[in-house]
Amino acid sequence: MGSLRNYLLDLVMGILALILTTSAFLLWVVLPQGYFATRLVWLDIHKWTGLALVISVLLHLVIHARWLVRMTQQLLGRIGKQAET
Repeated sequence: MGSLRNYLLDLVMGILALILTTSAFLLWVVLPQGYFATRLVWLDIHKWTGLALVISVLLHLVIHARWLVRMTQQLLGRIGKQAET
């Protein structure tokens, strides 16, 4: 179940990142000026997709918090051992 959850969360984050990148490109290159209806729609898409991506990344960090702590401790332990020698 954990592997499926991680896969689905990573998939969602990847899709959101692609949508965010596409909307950023469109707003920056294709629709750089003016307040046309199309631009307003893409601004909303960009804003809400960005918020969803931030939430999914925070969820990802919460799910993997123990792993992050263990890896940081291991890394700091190695650095400390190297400094002693």
